Amino acid sequence: MTTEVHCLAPLDHRFTGDFARADLEIYSVNTFRPSYDAWVFLNDPDVTADNAAPDRPSFAGAFAVFGHEDCWGDPGHCCVPEETRRFDHRRSHHLTRAFKRARVTRALNHVIETGEPVAVTIVARTREAWERDDGERLFEYDGMQVVTFR
Repeated sequence: MTTEVHCLAPLDHRFTGDFARADLEIYSVNTFRPSYDAWVFLNDPDVTADNAAPDRPSFAGAFAVFGHEDCWGDPGHCCVPEETRRFDHRRSHHLTRAFKRARVTRALNHVIETGEPVAVTIVARTREAWERDDGERLFEYDGMQVVTFR
């Protein structure tokens, strides 16, 4: 099993409790990896790969990535086109980076009550061992944000 812990800097925003739902949106998740699940924790600097669990009070939500670790096709089969397709109803390339969302409403409301800035920790876990010599991480993404809904 491979487990990675990603502690992200506190968000530079103070939330109010004036929302009905809150989501953590994660953009451009690399799926050229083995499949894994990821657990999201808020304001828990003590969460580790060994003690991460959904019953922790800081547990906020989860998402899964259906990965594609190896390319078994012909040359070029796993090369993601770089151009943007507009007005094209065909499915995207199977390795196009993914968008993921985790509902974090309950945990965010709890953090708001403390008055502290929101810090996000993501623990990514895959069943098989996965190590890369080139330093690539299991959970790789380009950005994230918290979105609230009234």
